[in-house]
Amino acid sequence: MKEEHQQTQAENERVSRHERRRQKRSRRLLGAGGVLAAALIVSGWTYLVQTNDDSPEKATTSVEKPIEQAEEPKAKEKEKKPEAKKEEKKEKPEIEQAAWVKRPFANVFASASGGQVVYKADLGDVYQVLETEDGMVHLQLTDAIDGWMPESDVSLDAPKGASDEELLGALAAAIPSQPIEQPEQYLGKPVAEFEAKYGKLGNTQQDAVNTYYFSNAGYLLVVSDGVVEAIDWMNVPGAQGALQALDAAVETEYGTWYEGEKLQLKAFPDNGSTRVRLARDPGK
Repeated sequence: MKEEHQQTQAENERVSRHERRRQKRSRRLLGAGGVLAAALIVSGWTYLVQTNDDSPEKATTSVEKPIEQAEEPKAKEKEKKPEAKKEEKKEKPEIEQAAWVKRPFANVFASASGGQVVYKADLGDVYQVLETEDGMVHLQLTDAIDGWMPESDVSLDAPKGASDEELLGALAAAIPSQPIEQPEQYLGKPVAEFEAKYGKLGNTQQDAVNTYYFSNAGYLLVVSDGVVEAIDWMNVPGAQGALQALDAAVETEYGTWYEGEKLQLKAFPDNGSTRVRLARDPGK
């Protein structure tokens, strides 16, 4: 009986050890399964979140606003008002404040109080105004010479007259055998340009303001500071008849002045004939 009891006890202990080992294995398997399940749950959740972010609804929503913003400038471009046309720039006169001499042989004095006569200005001459003082006008005659004239001998308002085309037409009628082709193109240009075309004019005379270049073809150039200011034709017998259709700006017994847009035409009695002058007007 004692041996049976010992065998029974040994068998129970063996079964008990086996049961404990089985329970330990079960617990380990359950623990590993729990960890795996947790990992699967986390992975699945991450995938769902990413899939949700990349879903069509999200993509459509994200591009809708930029499309609307891109279309707005196009609408604004259509609403732009047409730009106003730029005004054409008018050519400024060479002399901004000018004085026009109203009579022939007008005295130009050294000072505002009179005194020495430095020059005798001609009818229609145009000079830069420097200042006015006590009824006298201070004028710049050349780069190096200035002087004073009474205000009564000049006009500070630009004279009005005919068109330049009418003046040139009258000149062509007065001098039908014109030796200079388009003489107006040389006014305001260096005398060297004229001489390059028609040859050197060696015979000259000079006063305080101008140098006069004489040609054997019956004309002379009036040059100031190296620039051609006027061209004179001597002994023009038919001038009075050709010019009478023009309205004179000033008419005196010593000469008549016809004013154009940028040009002047003048006729002076000259030993029983007429001297005709084409000049530029730097004040207009």
